[in-house]
Parts: sequence; C-alpha cells; structure tokens
Amino acid sequence: MSVIKVKEYEQLAGLARDELRDLKDFALANQTDGQGNHRPVLVLKNNGLHAQNYVGIIETRKGTVLEILPKVDFAKDEEESKKVFFNMLRTWRGFKKMAQFNASHINAVRRFNMLEVFVHLFLNNLVLLTQRGLARNYQPVEDNLPCLRGRILFPQHIRENAVNRARFYVGYDEFTANRPANRLIHSTIQKLIGFARQSRNQQLLHQLRICFADIPTSTQLESDWQQHRVDRSMSHYDAVMQWVGLFLFGRGLTTFAGKHVNQTLLFPMEDVFEDFVATCFRRYQRQFSVREQGPKEPLARIRGNDVFFMKPDISLMSDGKTKFILDTKWKRVNENGNDSKHGINQADVYQLFAYGKKYRCKQVALVYPKTAQFREMLRYEFDEDLSLSCFPFDVTDPKGSVKDILKHL
Repeated sequence: MSVIKVKEYEQLAGLARDELRDLKDFALANQTDGQGNHRPVLVLKNNGLHAQNYVGIIETRKGTVLEILPKVDFAKDEEESKKVFFNMLRTWRGFKKMAQFNASHINAVRRFNMLEVFVHLFLNNLVLLTQRGLARNYQPVEDNLPCLRGRILFPQHIRENAVNRARFYVGYDEFTANRPANRLIHSTIQKLIGFARQSRNQQLLHQLRICFADIPTSTQLESDWQQHRVDRSMSHYDAVMQWVGLFLFGRGLTTFAGKHVNQTLLFPMEDVFEDFVATCFRRYQRQFSVREQGPKEPLARIRGNDVFFMKPDISLMSDGKTKFILDTKWKRVNENGNDSKHGINQADVYQLFAYGKKYRCKQVALVYPKTAQFREMLRYEFDEDLSLSCFPFDVTDPKGSVKDILKHL
C-alpha cells in the first residue's frame, strides 16, 4: 500500500491516471457538506486536483492512500504537524467519545500514516472492551437434539421424529455472544485486516479475531446495524460501535459519496478548530465562563414571532452577560497585503457587526490560525461603541494564544 502525502490546498501529485479520474469523480460528487453548505473536499483548479480544508485520508480503489495533512506554519516538521492535529482532534465534538487517547498515545502513533492511527485508536478501544467482557444475551433456539433440553415443541417433534424416536425437537434459550453488535465488530476486524499494514495493528487485529472466533461475521450489515443496541449493561461498547459505524458505513464523520473510493476518514478543520479554540479558552483562563453555539438570540421579529436566530461560535460570559463574542475561521489571512481587508471575508464582518449590536458587546473578534503571513492582531473600528479584532491563534502554543487574546480584549 503506497501513501501519498499532501497538505491542505496543495495540488495532488504522484497518482496514477485512473486514480486521478476516480478522485475527480469523488470531488464532483462532494461539493457540499452534510448540511448543504458549499464545502468541497477536493477542487479542480488549473487542470489539477487540490486538497481543501479537510484533513485525513482517502483510500483509492487501487489501494493508494492519500493522506491530507493540516497546514501548520509553526510546526517544525510533519510529525509535529500530526501531533498538533491529533491534539486538536481530541477536542472535536464529533470525535470525543471515539478519541480516548492522551499525549503519550499521540507520541506513540504520530509516525503512522493517519489511516493506521485511526485503526490503532479503534483497536485500543476494542482491547478495553474485550477485557471487560463480550456482551451476551438469551436468544431462542430450536433444534432436533439426541437429548432433552428445554421444552419439547410437539408439532415439530412429531413431524421430524415420527420414525426416529431417539431425538427430541426442542426449544430453549441460549446465553450467547452471537448478537448484532458483536457480529458487526467481527466484520470490522475482518475488513481492517485487509488494509492495515502497520505491524502492531496487524498483531492486535489477529489477536482480537481469536476473541471473536465463535461469533460469525455479519451477513446483513445494514440489518444488524439497525438492530444493535448499546444498553446500560454494555455501555463499554459505546466508543467501539462509533468506530464500527465509521469503518463499515462512514457514520460519525461528515458523510461523503464514496463509490469512487474505498475508504474516507476526513475531518472538517473549520469545526475542529472551533472546538479546539473553545476548549483552550475553558482550560487556560478563569476570568470568563465559555459558552459554545450560544446564547441563542433572535435577530428580528415578525408578527410577534422571533426569527433569524443567532448562535455565536464562542461567547465569553461574566455575571450572566455576554462580554465578548469570538468567531473562529480556519483560513489564512495576510496582515501585510496591499488589500486593507487582508483576505477577511466581508460576510463574516457583517455577521460579527450584527452579533456586537444584538448582544451589546463593545468588542467582537474573528480568530484565525496564526501563519507566517498573520502574526499580529488587526483591529477595525465600526463606531465609537463597537470594534472588531482579528486575532492569530497559534495552534502549537494554545495557552500563549489565549493569554494574548485576553490581553487585547
């Protein structure tokens, strides 16, 4: 299995012609996210195919893995870029239950390609599950046995054993691990054995396959997925089943039309960055309480009804009041460019102006990743009562970034 690496917004290179064709079809089929917003995975530009701001892996039907890395200007090398990304990913709302890994785990896996990392995280969760025991339940069984077990089913017994009276057609309840969740896990193990290449992952996969040897793989994946339940007695299955849904069906992350590729594990950096910044403000300061996606307020009213509700990305609250509003954007701006807008989207500025007026803040802010072209704060004045600050956030030094932003607010 070959791995081709590319950073966000870079052109894809090193792919065979048929792989490029498949990825172009994949790009055309995935121009919007799950909410209908225009957020393409890959774009055609200047006769080439370019990555966008999704980070993760795409495996082609030929077996080549395209690894899209985050563009982090102040990371020393590729390994540190991955470490920063995994650290950010731990805070993403779409991944929290699945990403049970700490700093030591990150150091251990950052040399893997991303596909192997996600396989490794799944296997770590699955090892913990097997240590706590496979979930079992009672299932009704009917069988024609040479001994009496359970209760005789007389109509079937007479029909089957009219001649052979040495057997009993019986029904009984069997306490078994052969249930939908375990069949799906076994199917996931079998699938991963086919494309995981890292030696530690392969070793764990084969060991875990032994644990599920008495359980068949699923013959009806969709049916088993619909039937499986994670109840109180099997809460330790929660994280594992999210991984199963991801590997078998692409559930849990942004959904992509994937008939042109084998596997996609892609993470929207816009959302990952937002959750990372919010988590850092909770972790590294005590002056304000942090509210995500709120407080919710209507922008207008019509016939007595509230309409056009506003939900700021991050609100810094004090005494129950919104003091500052932060809106995060995973995009690159240029503080030194000739354009006085510096690449800042005008619609974002309108949105922050509306936030400031509605929530009666004196300052609102746009937070962008710190880059070589954006190191210092930019400030725009709306009027004497409201200003907009644009802050660089260094993802390699989140604590310092939070401190710096609060100093200027």
